[in-house]
Amino acid sequence: MSNENTVTGAPGGFENPAGAASSYPERTTARAVLETLRGYGIDTVFGIPGTHSLEFYRPLRELGIRPITTRHEQGASYGADGWSQVRGLPGVVITTSGPGLLNSLSGAATAYAESRPMILLSPGRPVGHDFRDIGSLHETKNPSAAVNAIVGVSRRVTSAAEAVTMIHDAMRDFAHSRPRPIHIEIPLDILEAPADVPESATAPRPLGEPAPAPEADVVAAVEALAASERPVILAGGGSLAAGEHLLELAELLEAPVITTTNGKGAIPEKHRLSLGADLRLSTAHEFLRSRDALLVIGSKVGEAELWGGDITPQGPVVRVDIMRDQMLCNLTPDVEVPGNSAAVVPQLLAGLRARADAGGPGDVAPSARTAPDLREVFDAMDEEGRTWAPELAALNETIMDVVPDDTILAGDSSQVTYMGSTTFFRAPVPHSLLYMGTYATLGYGLPAAIGAKLAAPERPVVCLVGDGALMFSIQELMTAVELGLDLPVICVDNGGYGEIRQNMVDRSIQPLGVDLVQPDWVRLAEGFGATGLPATMDTLADTVRTALETKRTSLVHLKI
Repeated sequence: MSNENTVTGAPGGFENPAGAASSYPERTTARAVLETLRGYGIDTVFGIPGTHSLEFYRPLRELGIRPITTRHEQGASYGADGWSQVRGLPGVVITTSGPGLLNSLSGAATAYAESRPMILLSPGRPVGHDFRDIGSLHETKNPSAAVNAIVGVSRRVTSAAEAVTMIHDAMRDFAHSRPRPIHIEIPLDILEAPADVPESATAPRPLGEPAPAPEADVVAAVEALAASERPVILAGGGSLAAGEHLLELAELLEAPVITTTNGKGAIPEKHRLSLGADLRLSTAHEFLRSRDALLVIGSKVGEAELWGGDITPQGPVVRVDIMRDQMLCNLTPDVEVPGNSAAVVPQLLAGLRARADAGGPGDVAPSARTAPDLREVFDAMDEEGRTWAPELAALNETIMDVVPDDTILAGDSSQVTYMGSTTFFRAPVPHSLLYMGTYATLGYGLPAAIGAKLAAPERPVVCLVGDGALMFSIQELMTAVELGLDLPVICVDNGGYGEIRQNMVDRSIQPLGVDLVQPDWVRLAEGFGATGLPATMDTLADTVRTALETKRTSLVHLKI
């Protein structure tokens, strides 16, 4: 099995060195699949080359697709997810059969839980050799079925045409329904065989326009919103397709906007109408309950966001979602508006403006709407955030004062993220905080930061995670060093699994298995070829500035 590094060139591109052009005895199924992906703009894939996946790698250089070799397939799928969020295309993971595929599934499950697009490609046993229990290399009972239990669709294809069609269908589904990862298993003999599709079949297909909502539903929503005096908007990940129209709608209604963590940055978080991404706070719950209309756009209003709170307003609940079943879970709507937010939010804007021009009875005229002064509630939310975890709040505020405004921050299922960064990092645009609040996995932050930096080399990217989370994927520090990435990693060391330790104490269990022996983090970083920087709370700001100025991979170690 080969782990040969095929990455060359600068972090922002993939070079084709002189004399390194690939030769093709045949135009294989593997090439047809990758031609299809390249046609949709995908120029980066993540994975680890293996014995059975080599034909996927043969055409990459010639197609201008850059392979990123991580040190674990879990890092490959997390890296693909970070790349996807920043680039706006599905992340692609190539694994070998058996263990390579199964190693990637935490990232696939993350993409499923957070409704993000991802494509996993893997080889499978040859046709007719489906699990025979004969001890063949990487033998796995039914890998496609295993993956199918986790992703949106997993299929063992029987031809190049079927694999190519799956990619076309996935791209359309990503655009027109709730994004969910897909997996394509290609039997080894088909993967390496001449493709049974013409080149024209791999060309990208029109994806169509975003689906608007039925006019009657839009009218009902407009009536409810126009009659409200104190509306509020809850924006989830599904709201991001609306772009700047969401801010226009908020300003027209003078409606504060609070987001889920996946919707963070749906409007700039320093805007006067932004309440950030603090649905977990009781102050936010109380504020939402005080409003006389709630517009939910593209969110399942999940318990992982609310932490058990009730946000039922005093008036109607209007829910906009691309999937009707999502509008019916967790919070019962009075008005259902099915459709893509990219089309529905402009529909709502047009309807509200037309109604205002006509002077609808019972409506609150735009000129009569009072701009809410949110400073008091915003300060109260910040103060509640500080009360939850004072030290984590303080270090986050220190770091956010230092990093540039256009920074992408990669977090993890670490207390420093969900009790600090979600509150005190003010995202200017969507996908500035890379996080997974529903799946809540450890080991995500560092590989996601690598993927983000590859997707946007011109933007500062910072990884801020706890020691427990970082140890899950510390091997990917070598990936960042190898790629020559300008990437500061800030490790907040509380000696182990701090939340679980506290959970045990709260249940009168003597802490067990949560206090961990720590490495010398600075020397560990230097052993990888990164710059190691020790910090204290007193020196944190200056140390982070030094890391930002280093222009290479660095690790700041802060013990709290």
